[in-house]
Amino acid sequence: MTRYCPRAVLLLFLVLHLTACTSWHGVSLDAISPAQLIEEDRPDRVRVTGGNVLEREVVAPSVEGDQLVGAGDFSMPLADILGLEVHGFSLGRTALLVVGGVVALPVILAISLVAGCGTGSCL
Repeated sequence: MTRYCPRAVLLLFLVLHLTACTSWHGVSLDAISPAQLIEEDRPDRVRVTGGNVLEREVVAPSVEGDQLVGAGDFSMPLADILGLEVHGFSLGRTALLVVGGVVALPVILAISLVAGCGTGSCL
């Protein structure tokens, strides 16, 4: 049976939770137009639906004329956009991460120490 040091267990725990503070958020197209959102906020990527596109993540989105364009020769008329999501901070997921870390961290450390890593056999 493989034994893991507490540091390795902590590192694994942290790596698995790196993306817990962000999520996709839908944008109300009644409140702001896609062109206005992209030009003002300058997001790194967006998810778009509409027209012939069921759902597509657009990297480096920009507006050129009446088209939404992105990396990889993606182009879509702004008038065809039915849904738009941006990637951003999520308070709920962050709170879960903090609470989960406070609860899980002592449990993980206890399990790793009981499993024999406290004997000095792990480096």
